[in-house]
Amino acid sequence: MLVSNTTKINANSEKIWNTLRSFDKVERYMPIVTKTTVEGIGQGAKRICDVNMGTQSFKIQETLEVVDDPNHSLIVSIDDGPIQMRGMKFTFKVKKLEEKGSEVTISTNVENPMAAAFSDSIFALMGTGLKKLHEI
Repeated sequence: MLVSNTTKINANSEKIWNTLRSFDKVERYMPIVTKTTVEGIGQGAKRICDVNMGTQSFKIQETLEVVDDPNHSLIVSIDDGPIQMRGMKFTFKVKKLEEKGSEVTISTNVENPMAAAFSDSIFALMGTGLKKLHEI
């Protein structure tokens, strides 16, 4: 089943795209991430996010699989982390709106409702964080 979250942001799409594309400093827009370490640049780069969710702390290891600059789209795979996230692929798309602003869509395909609920809450946090980071 497809899980998708779209957030409208009153900010330049290039700025939002550059934030996502840089693949680092996730803690600036994702409140549960406390530290980000990146190895490599661009497609194939590896990222480790230190995550703190209340009483739970863990690491998520990711790979930047696809970078599509012309379409402002990227795909990130989860290599290691909580069992419900392993093997997932998140697609990020930044779209310039005709009126002022942009929209960010984050999506994935999941196999069970528990993973869907978890993904939906993570995507909502990311969207809200990107909005807070970029709106003036």
